[in-house]
Amino acid sequence: MVRINGKSMLYHFSGIRSKVIQMRELVETVDGMFDSFDRMTELGQTMIPIKRLEKKRKPKKDDGNYFY
Repeated sequence: MVRINGKSMLYHFSGIRSKVIQMRELVETVDGMFDSFDRMTELGQTMIPIKRLEKKRKPKKDDGNYFY
């Protein structure tokens, strides 16, 4: 039978707690990084407006040559 003492349980849960804290810090860092990407995109779009020129394409004429 496995004996459970307070010291081993405390060590186990402190290890889990430290991993949870590390994951929280990682998520906050990644979240901040994506927020800064969004802000940079918004700034770039307001400073330099991107205008896409769409060329009018002429429809291709059907010359009947289907075998090249």
